[in-house]
Formats: sequence, structure tokens, C-alpha cells
Amino acid sequence: MALRTAITTIGNTLPRSAAAGVVPWHLSHTKRRGNQLYEAFIKHFSSNELIHGTSEWQIIRPATPEETSYEKFHRNYARQAIGGFIFNSRTAIGEELWSKSLRHLSNKIQALRLCLQEREEKLMLCEVKNHDIDFKMVENKTVLEALDDMQNEGLDNSFWSVRIVPGGVCGIPEIREEFPHQYTFYLKTHHGLMDGISMVFLIRVFTEILDDVLSGKIVNDDVKLGKLTLFDDPLQIKIKETQQALESDQIRLKEEKERMLTVTKKQPILYSAFPKPKGIQSTTKHIVKVVDTSKVNAFYKSCKLKKINMTAGFEALFNTALVEMVSDAGAAQDGFQINIRQIVNMRRYFKVEKDLNKLHIGNFLGGMQQGTFCRKLARKNFWEHAQGIHNNFHSLLKNNGPFIELIVRPQVQGPLDPLELAKGPSRDYSDYAFSNVLDLTPFAFYEGKHVQITDIISYNFIHNYLHPMLFQLATYRGLGQLTCSYDTAKVAHDTAHELMDRIINLLDFVTK
Repeated sequence: MALRTAITTIGNTLPRSAAAGVVPWHLSHTKRRGNQLYEAFIKHFSSNELIHGTSEWQIIRPATPEETSYEKFHRNYARQAIGGFIFNSRTAIGEELWSKSLRHLSNKIQALRLCLQEREEKLMLCEVKNHDIDFKMVENKTVLEALDDMQNEGLDNSFWSVRIVPGGVCGIPEIREEFPHQYTFYLKTHHGLMDGISMVFLIRVFTEILDDVLSGKIVNDDVKLGKLTLFDDPLQIKIKETQQALESDQIRLKEEKERMLTVTKKQPILYSAFPKPKGIQSTTKHIVKVVDTSKVNAFYKSCKLKKINMTAGFEALFNTALVEMVSDAGAAQDGFQINIRQIVNMRRYFKVEKDLNKLHIGNFLGGMQQGTFCRKLARKNFWEHAQGIHNNFHSLLKNNGPFIELIVRPQVQGPLDPLELAKGPSRDYSDYAFSNVLDLTPFAFYEGKHVQITDIISYNFIHNYLHPMLFQLATYRGLGQLTCSYDTAKVAHDTAHELMDRIINLLDFVTK
């Protein structure tokens, strides 16, 4: 029987409001781990302003291993992702209009009605119609204070939450004369169910809805947007094919395991000169640097001329800055082995949809671990170093690297236990992670008459995980931003800021 026709209704009216005392599965498990965390969840759950609805549940499919892994980490506030979006509007937007627009968004996009629930000791992906929306207008706090609060809050049964803070920094100051009212809009989703591209797509849809609501137009909730991916998606098929190929070629499997050990077995080179801070609680802090668009464009042209992708180019920047920094601090080696965790957009394996409204919504992020040797004098041979990274990266992609890693990495490292990782600074398998370079404008921009998004910042919370830093570079409406998210128990504040300054200075050097 086809999976879509096998959807089973398992309940008619399950009230989900905090007043009813019903706590989602992923929150109820917290009670077993200790009253302190449980009470924190309940305090959060009962104090937020929920947009109430009546629930009707349907099972969609069993949870994938990756969704299950994220679920475990999220219970410990780890591996979370929050999108920060600056809205500028012609007139002030009241709480009721925000709420109304969020309900329309949920009605239009099935992925926002999903949650993970345990049924017969199996974690299942379920749809909850007319669910409560976890939304709150934040008063008397700065945008950074609201962000810190949000990372320490649980998610409600819909697995997404919104916080709106009046104010913020406008990325396009010249627009403020026409759109003077400003809001910082934080969106947190379950990262196992939604990646960054899905998130900015939702924001584009939401901007259009909000603009229609402000115009007094009727929003048609019957027009559904985005695709929900089930078990027959290309990724699951490719994973099974790769697993079968490896199982039938034990020599190749052994080689892949040995390669994985080689690129994960050492500690980050940063620690050789800048040891982990002592007595510091593990949390994530973020450094956001505005990158001159002319510099980004010049760097892109240089990469294209040398037939090197931008990802490899920026990783060469990070590597060179790291090696120069530890060398200047006294490290004596002529060069260093650097292990990179490269985030890969797995939609490359999908049939490309020309209609953005048919975008596959979910978490389609893969990863590839790669190692490279960076010499102390890499600045003089910068493009040669970048070429080596580029060649290795494309070789891994060509040979199904992301799929091989999904199979081999757990066999080499063993299962990840979020509770163990949360006990203290975890062992690191990479010097840093880097997300794909991406222009978010096509996914997120909507030219509304009453409201527009003027800036986007992605916040990823990497503490209690497997690398000390995550770099992201993205552009939106011509503005480039480089973000460094770092684990405070592994990297000191001054160390992170010095490294970011060196990266920006090196970008200036190679684009002269």
C-alpha cells in the first residue's frame, strides 16, 4: 500500500494547550531525566502566548535516523538553529496581525504542522492540524537577550516557535524613510525537520502573507506551498544504494573507514596555541561581520577565473588565518593538518524545481569530512592551497561522499550520546565546520508594499557537539555577512574575535 494512502488517523481532538496540562512526547521524556529540566520546560510552556487550536493527529511515517538524532540533541538544547530576520514596515504591526499571519502560514505549509511523537515505542512523524503556535512579542529586552532566551527554551508540539522584538539593525538604511518601523523576527524550527533553505523559503511566503494581511486582502489557505518529502525521496534511495555497494565491496568499505579515521582523529590546531578556557559553561556565541560586497564579488571572480568554487576559496582563507594565528602565538611546525566539516546541500541530488513554491521542505543537509595540509607560508601560495581543497571536495562529491559518510561515520565513531556530550566540552572531530556559500535573495525576498525583509542572519548553536566553530557566509540583497558561531567552553571570546579579524584582513589581501 502506498505510504500516502496508509496515513492513519489516531485521534480526533487532543487539546495541546499548556492549561490542559498536556506535554508533547519530546518534553515528557525530559521529566525522566530530572525535575529541574522538566520544570524549566513547563515554565516556558505555560508562560508563552500560544495561538490556540484544536488538534487532529495523523501519522505520516516513521522518523528517519537523522530526525531521531536531532530530536535527542534538541532535548538538551543542542544543535538548534534560529533564523534572525529584520522586517521593515510602513506602519506599526500589532500582535494580532502577526498572529493572524502566522496562522495562515501554518495552514498553507504542511511542514509547519509536523511533530515527532512516540507510538508503540517508535518515533513517528505526525501532522497536527489546527495546532497551537508558539509565538510571543518580546518587550523590554534587547534583540541579543531575546536570542539568548530563545536558545534555552523548548519547542512546543509543532516544533517551531517565533519571537518578535521591536527594533534591530536595518541592513538597508536607505529603506527606512519609506519603511520606518522595524522588527527582529526570530524563527526556531526543529533542525531535524527543516534546514536553512526551507526556513528562508517559509519567510518569503510569510512576508507575502503579512503584506496581504496589512493590505486587507483575503488570504486563501487552500493554496498549499512546499513539498513534504517521504521515504521514497531520492536521498533515501541513494543511501540504500550506497550501503548495498559498500557491503558488497569490503575492501572499499575498509578504505572508507580508514579515511574517516584519518580526518577525525586529531584535536583542532587552535588548541596548540590557544587552550580551551577553564571553568566556562558550554554555550554558543556568535560573531557577525559585514563583508564588503565588492570584496566578495572580487573574490568570486578570482575563484571563477581559477576554476575554484567559493566554498574551497573561503576554506583556504580560514585555514591560512588559523595557521598564521597559531604560528604567531608560538607554534613551531612548518604546517598543520586541518580537518574540515563541510556542510553540503543534498538538494543537488533532487530534480530541480523551477517553481520555488514546490521546494522540498525538510532537512537536506549532509556533511563531508575532509582533511588538508596547510603550510605556514600558505599566504604566498594561497590559490594553490585553495585548488587542492577544491579538487578534494569535488572528488568526494563525485564518489558519493555525503552518502558514504552517513553509513561509515557511525561505524567509526559509534553512536552519539547527547547526554554524554552535554556533561562537558566534547571531543572535536574537526577544526571547524563551514556551511555552503549561498545567496539567500532568490529564496527569501518579496517586494511587499507594506513590509519587506532587509536583513537575514543565521544562528546555529554548536555547543556540546563535535567542532569548536562553525563559519557561515551568506548574502542577501547585496549585503554579505560572515558569521562565526563558537563554543564558549572551547574557544575564548578574544580568540574568536582575533581569528575573524584575521580572516577579513586576509580577504582584503587576496582581493587587492
